[in-house]
Amino acid sequence: MVTGGDSPPRNILPGHLPMQRPILLALLLPFLVLAAMINLALAQEAEPPTAKLQRELTRIEAGIAEHSANDERLVALRVETDKLAKALIDFGVSFRPELGRINARLEELGPPPKEGEPPEPDIVASERRELLSRKSAINAELAAAERLSIRTNEASAAISDLRRELFANTLFRRTTANGVFNAENWNAFRQDIHKAWRTIVSRLQFVGTFRIQSLLAATGLSIVLVLAVWWGFQRTLGRMLLMRQRDGELSYFGRLSLAFWSTVIPTLAFCAGLGIVYWLFFSFAIFSGQSLELFQAFLVSIAAFFFIQQLVRSIFAPGHPGRRLAAVTDRGARWIVILTLAMAAVHIIDFLFGWIADIYSSSLAVTVGQSMVAALTIGVLLIMIALVKPYRNAETGQLLPLPGIVRIPMLLLAAFVILAAVSGYVGLAKFAAAQIVITGAILATMLIGLQTGRALGADGALDATRLGARLKARFELSDTAMDQFGLLLSLGTYLLVILAGLPLIALQWGFNRVDVSSFLYRIMTNITIGSFSISLFAILFGIILFVLGYILTRQFQGWLDRNVMARSRLDTGVRNSIRTIAGYIGIGLAALVGVSAAGFNLSNLAIVAGALSLGIGFGLQNIVNNFVSGLILLAERPFKVGDWIVAGQTAGTVKRISVRATEIETFQKQTVILPNSELINQPVGNWTHRNHLGRVDVAVSVAYGTNPRMVHDLLLEIAAADPSVLKVPAPFVVFLGFGESALNFELRFHVKDVLEGSVIATRIRFSIVDAFEARDIQIPFPQRDLNIKTEDLEKLLSAWAEKSESKQPGPRARAKPGGR
Repeated sequence: MVTGGDSPPRNILPGHLPMQRPILLALLLPFLVLAAMINLALAQEAEPPTAKLQRELTRIEAGIAEHSANDERLVALRVETDKLAKALIDFGVSFRPELGRINARLEELGPPPKEGEPPEPDIVASERRELLSRKSAINAELAAAERLSIRTNEASAAISDLRRELFANTLFRRTTANGVFNAENWNAFRQDIHKAWRTIVSRLQFVGTFRIQSLLAATGLSIVLVLAVWWGFQRTLGRMLLMRQRDGELSYFGRLSLAFWSTVIPTLAFCAGLGIVYWLFFSFAIFSGQSLELFQAFLVSIAAFFFIQQLVRSIFAPGHPGRRLAAVTDRGARWIVILTLAMAAVHIIDFLFGWIADIYSSSLAVTVGQSMVAALTIGVLLIMIALVKPYRNAETGQLLPLPGIVRIPMLLLAAFVILAAVSGYVGLAKFAAAQIVITGAILATMLIGLQTGRALGADGALDATRLGARLKARFELSDTAMDQFGLLLSLGTYLLVILAGLPLIALQWGFNRVDVSSFLYRIMTNITIGSFSISLFAILFGIILFVLGYILTRQFQGWLDRNVMARSRLDTGVRNSIRTIAGYIGIGLAALVGVSAAGFNLSNLAIVAGALSLGIGFGLQNIVNNFVSGLILLAERPFKVGDWIVAGQTAGTVKRISVRATEIETFQKQTVILPNSELINQPVGNWTHRNHLGRVDVAVSVAYGTNPRMVHDLLLEIAAADPSVLKVPAPFVVFLGFGESALNFELRFHVKDVLEGSVIATRIRFSIVDAFEARDIQIPFPQRDLNIKTEDLEKLLSAWAEKSESKQPGPRARAKPGGR
């Protein structure tokens, strides 16, 4: 009992606090939370930076031990391992700047004083201790990161070993066929098929009853979008393919391109349509769980069969010999197509049943039985294909089998599949059968694509195509430009075929999608050559930026010339100089941006430029002069390969322009190498700079007494009659003057190609000779008149006679023949 003067009791029951304490706790609660967060942050800051990476690696190692028999999980762990390895590398690189600063500062402080030397100041000693402590801590972290990197590499190698072991165990596991083919397994197989059917039907009934709007929306959108994709295909490339199919007999290149594109393009369009259907049905939740997996397996099977049948029909073209790649008979083409499609159907059905078995966890006996039947069937069908006689002897009409280089490997592969299946190595037999069908189809498509690229890169191949003719007419391309564009398309076709085909083959040979994507990512983003690392993506991006900069520079040059300088009434030479300088600056900036975006360090270029400058100072002036002159020649193009130029005493056709010298071939077929500096520093005449139009001069003389006006009109008539002489500018005759023995004229006319001027001039000269002979016009030769005085001649003759008589011998000096 409590009295009025007594104080309240000290003991209070749990849960009953005075009113002041809850208010106090409410006021202190934010400060307590803040203190807890500060403590947590300080604890995390005190934790070594490598602790988190170590925990991540420990988790990965535990996952490897736990999921050593699950290939999909091992692949995911491999991706995490690669990310961790990259994080460790970045962690080590992040300390390099700080280590560099510490070492530089320690060098500035100098070595510590030795024993017996005066001690250094306290502030210097304190700073040295702090720097050495920080350096020691960084080295400890780097050592820990190095140890973690070694463990990461070991974990990655362990994952690779486990995956190889799983793959080998799957292939070379031997199972007995005893008891596989019995009524119990047959009933189990039928039950699995019935379960799959009931799953799809039940799901559709459920959706049709409770979600009919979603079903109608997904179906309607699928139809609309698939029709849109097909219409786009028909509008763009389908019409071209149909036109090529109606052309009848095609060239080898035409058949190759038709086979390749009629396989790839429709398959891509068909797969795009199936992908749209799957995405819509997944988004509207029409299928889910097992029904969604079954729906996905069904779509994949349809896409694979569509691709194979497009490929086979494109190669053998039954009923269309003009489009057939292989020179086989119609009967042989039909049998090969039927048997190949049957083999593909067997493999795809086995793939679909295998997917169903995985979904419903079928017994091993059922899986082994269906795989064995599929492998044996594919082996038998392959033997039947090898025994087909698709060729016919043109002389005797006898049917001939496939060449031995094709038939014998096919028979060996079929025997291997059958023996492996009968011997109990069903996994190996199934794998080999799958590679025969799928990998064979991919390799056949790649071969057609590579052959198409090779044919496209041949000289003049693009000009012969309809696309090439349209491009040439649309952009007014020269034959050289068309040939270079054909080579570019050829390289693009090679690249497309390799980048598309090799990953697909890798997926068939046991590699996972993540493996392929990560490998491609490493190849495209990080290629290490020694200490140098490049990125194909960065290089491609740099090239794109350079091309864009080049195009913008050309557009700016045109705008500057047309809209700015043309209005300012500048001289043509000044306008050309300004335009050229703007082009050099723009292309230089584009090159710098492209090189920088490609990942190349511009400081290295500065070092190279400094080294070149030093070399120039030691005697490379002439080389650099020729080099820069070559760049100017290549940029300004005062002449190009094929032009007829005259440089000093050298005249001929330009054969090659390099950065140091230019090769000129004279008309005597002598090759003259001229340094580029000489072509820059001296006048150079170019007969074919802008065009091949040129003037030809033919000199002719007639005898005195000939009517000069008649000669003038006759020469003009001869020039007008020649088809190679241009009417505009019109030919004309120049009366040069009065010679010593003739009247001198010169016929001047223009021709379309000055390189043929000598041939045309020769033809004109023959016409002049014929016309002059017909009109009795004399072409004189030089004449001289010799006047001799007779008096001087008589004196000379008498003196010569006297001299001759004085030299004759006397009688005593004469001797008879035979005497002494």
